[in-house]
Amino acid sequence: MIPGAPEAGFAADARPACGSCGAVYDPAVGDPGREVPPGTPFGGLPDYWRCPDCGGPQHGFTALTPSGGDPMEARVAALTTSYRLIAERDMAGVPICNDALAVEALGFRPHGPGWIGCVIAPWFLNAVMIPRDPALWADRRDGDKMENTLPSGAYRFTAARVGVLGTLAVIPLASAMNVFADQEDARAAAVLALDHLMRVPRPALPSDQPGASDREAAKPALSRRSLFGRARR
Repeated sequence: MIPGAPEAGFAADARPACGSCGAVYDPAVGDPGREVPPGTPFGGLPDYWRCPDCGGPQHGFTALTPSGGDPMEARVAALTTSYRLIAERDMAGVPICNDALAVEALGFRPHGPGWIGCVIAPWFLNAVMIPRDPALWADRRDGDKMENTLPSGAYRFTAARVGVLGTLAVIPLASAMNVFADQEDARAAAVLALDHLMRVPRPALPSDQPGASDREAAKPALSRRSLFGRARR
């Protein structure tokens, strides 16, 4: 096992799930077909053991609901693990990736049916909503559009299935990641995007007040150009 990987902190009775396919390891059952007897905790698995369903590595398993833990932190950790596995397995050396960037989740906070924040990866920057109930959007297919309301207004999200987390709702913010010089640059853009999305608009001035229409027209919009330009200031 990798030192410091998620499985190192699992309780003996934990039932962690594969971040790639959602398969659950049950220590009470073990994996007799791979010479793992019942009663073997996840931390006691042999080094050769991998996910029996998809072949994913042990460090790709995570606990979604740790005893006494923060469910949001657990889901965000699972999300990060899932995308790191994708980066390692599918995206290494792909030209669209920015090698100066790493998978990172930031700014997550409770909202509506779950938690919303941003995810940076070498090949995208997305706003992501994780549902508390992984089955909430189970009827949605990858790419389906859905509308969710944020403090700044209503937005069209795209459905994206991510392993054990189920179907997430995402707003693509950037796919040409070479616009970012480094991780700090991408973080600044993510923070700015979340600020726009989660900011409650100021009440509009009465239309009969001088300058009301000018002020309304001058309000900044959340665009890729303004997002990336401000991130570098």
